Amino acid sequence: MSLGADRSYKMKLRDVENAFKYRRIPYPKRSVELIALLAISCTFFLFMHTNKLNSRLKEMEVKLQPSEFSALGLTGNHVSGHDAGKHDDINTLHGTYQYLKSTGQLWRLNPKFLNNTKYHTRDILFFNRVPKTGSETLIELMLRLGERNHFQNARSPFSKPTGVYWSFEKQKVEAHRILDLMEEDAFAYAEHANYVNFRQFQLPQPIYINLIRDPVERVISWYYYKRTPWNSLQMFKITGKFENRTHYQKNFEDCVLTHDFECRYDFGLNFKEDSADHKRQSLFFCGHAPLCEPFNTPAAVARAKQNVERDFSVVGSWEDVNVTLAVLEHFIPRFFRGSTELYYGKNLLEDTVQLVSQIFSAEPVKGLAFRKRNTNHWKPKISERIKRIMRTNFTQEYEFYYFCKQRLYRQYFSINRHLQL
Repeated sequence: MSLGADRSYKMKLRDVENAFKYRRIPYPKRSVELIALLAISCTFFLFMHTNKLNSRLKEMEVKLQPSEFSALGLTGNHVSGHDAGKHDDINTLHGTYQYLKSTGQLWRLNPKFLNNTKYHTRDILFFNRVPKTGSETLIELMLRLGERNHFQNARSPFSKPTGVYWSFEKQKVEAHRILDLMEEDAFAYAEHANYVNFRQFQLPQPIYINLIRDPVERVISWYYYKRTPWNSLQMFKITGKFENRTHYQKNFEDCVLTHDFECRYDFGLNFKEDSADHKRQSLFFCGHAPLCEPFNTPAAVARAKQNVERDFSVVGSWEDVNVTLAVLEHFIPRFFRGSTELYYGKNLLEDTVQLVSQIFSAEPVKGLAFRKRNTNHWKPKISERIKRIMRTNFTQEYEFYYFCKQRLYRQYFSINRHLQL
């Protein structure tokens, strides 16, 4: 083969190699669009799962570091800048601590003298729950604790009217009815009802517990709760009728400013003069006596305080969730042992594993801390001006509310005297 022919052959061979090397493989147009759509979808879902995981991990972080007092395990609520200046108020956890420390009372606190559970001879727990204080969450916690700590749970049906003004005979009948429900050695019962002294019927006195809430916030919550669709349907099943449209559309702020019948908070108001909308938080602690009826009166609050000190082992608040759980667990261990663990889940490692697995299976976290019961998305934000107007008529109710909060804080510090705030 000549030199020219050999060069020509090599050039042809190189052209063939280049043709294969740089050739384009045609793809159908639909396939390209499908691949692009699949890539975008994968990116979007990955972003959503990552964002959800981040939110859940932040919730876990709140659990472990709930507030500026988290290292001390004091409260599960975040303290905003607006409230930060109130810590020296004696009605706050920090203020109560400073007061007890400055007066020398902190070191003398003893749970033995602040816990009246020891005076009860039977393991009977009565949660005479105040409406709109978060009682459904506590009932759910008690149901779970019942399985772990081996005690019986029972509650009154929704259809049973709130026990706010029972005669002496009615109280006796109800006391016997409650105790007749007891089938095991340990029994917990929950019902919306005023305090009843079982001793006057020669019956064992139950261990009373309850929850409280800021009086004005609680009344606002009740106002909009009874207008929710689910409550309206439940009431329809009982009464066979709905309220008129005006009832559901009524604005709370207008109701207060126009001194509407439903929003009257006058001193000494009796049951027959109002719409029985649970204005009186103290009523559930005062009892069924006539002096408990008038709204916002010193006599009713004095009786309520007396009953709390004598017969209520713990009066807590979800406004101080960690404090409440700690006191319940320490003061009533037969029923509330392990309550903090169950409320938040199991432990950090197990919760994290569970969290990751449940994110991709769309299942909720098991801890009650991450579940909201009876959340009302129809309740609007009420202005501070309206709340200030209302607070002037709730002076005695706030007196009782702060009394219970300070008592709870004293109980907490009695089992945590080593804390330094």
